[in-house]
Amino acid sequence: MINKLRKKIFWIIQVSLTVVLLGIIVIFARFSYKNTITSSTMFMDRAEQGQEGERAKEIDEPPKGSDPFTINVRGLYKFEINDNNTIMKESSEVTDEIRNYAIKACSRTSEEGYIGNYIYKVRKFGNSGKEITLMENEDAIKNLKITIIAAVIFGFLGVILIYIIARKIAKIIVKPVEESFEKQKQFVSDASHELKTPLAVIEANSDVLQEKIGDNKWLTYIQNEVQSMNKLVNDLLVLAKLEKKNNTNMQKFDLSKEVELSVAVFESIIFEKELKLENKIEEGIFFYGEREDIKHIVSIILDNAIKHTEKGNRIIVNVYKEKNDVTIEIENQGDPIPEKDREKIFERFYRADQSRNRNEKRYGLGLAIAKSIVEKYNGTIKASSKDGFTSFTVKLYNK
Repeated sequence: MINKLRKKIFWIIQVSLTVVLLGIIVIFARFSYKNTITSSTMFMDRAEQGQEGERAKEIDEPPKGSDPFTINVRGLYKFEINDNNTIMKESSEVTDEIRNYAIKACSRTSEEGYIGNYIYKVRKFGNSGKEITLMENEDAIKNLKITIIAAVIFGFLGVILIYIIARKIAKIIVKPVEESFEKQKQFVSDASHELKTPLAVIEANSDVLQEKIGDNKWLTYIQNEVQSMNKLVNDLLVLAKLEKKNNTNMQKFDLSKEVELSVAVFESIIFEKELKLENKIEEGIFFYGEREDIKHIVSIILDNAIKHTEKGNRIIVNVYKEKNDVTIEIENQGDPIPEKDREKIFERFYRADQSRNRNEKRYGLGLAIAKSIVEKYNGTIKASSKDGFTSFTVKLYNK
């Protein structure tokens, strides 16, 4: 739980700051691009206007045959291109490379930009023609590229820095919660151990008393409650053990046989309730882990299935392997689990049917224990209901 909280806080910080940083970088890069293009196109306009002004000084109107496409500014070129991308007019001293740049600029959606080492500007004229002005500005484009590359590098380094900061902040934020949770776990573990002794004394004395006075309904109530408390204490101890993540008993074993043995324990109960059991257990599936964990998972889910299956209905146990994943699926024919409860039933002390669970002395820890065991192996457990069957599916990653 603490790890999930830490990861959640980390990702919130990481994503939020990264989005802000990338937004700033994009705005900066766009501003640099726009500033470079705008200043260059303004120079192009001034150059063209300056040339027209020189002509106007010489004569009030251009003489016949004068060509406005004759531009005397070095590195500045002008073209008229029709809708078929054919050049109708062009400046002097134009090379094939420049012509190709003009045609490419004509087909672009933006009216201003750069192509190669040239800044371009596109104006429409007539019904479908375009007037293209190109200006060579290698230095400005080179500086723009350097600025954008620097912004990208800065962004990359910024994301790494944010990652480091986010991890540290997440640890600092979660630390008080982690300490509190550790104290809570220790209290539950200590309290459970301390409760076992008085419960054992009560159970032993009630057995002795039963031998002396015989059957008594009050004594039966005491014994039933002691059994319920014993189960609750044992479940709490199991959870405390799982949270310590002690993996000293890990070994490779035959999972198929362990599931068969776990199911066999319940066969008498299944027979008494007149239920139908179907085993579809693939043989020879080996798993690296703890045998007791698999027994716990199967026992908890199967016990839950038996309690929710009416007389004459079926319980199906499926075990199979797909690549490195082992799947344990236990289905029971009965009432479906409401969709709103399918995630909550794995929470500690959650009980969907409060009155029924209270009567059966169930505390809502079984499925929480199963989930903790499954997560120990980085697996998943989920509940689903379809076509009159409720299914609990466990997927374990097999090393």
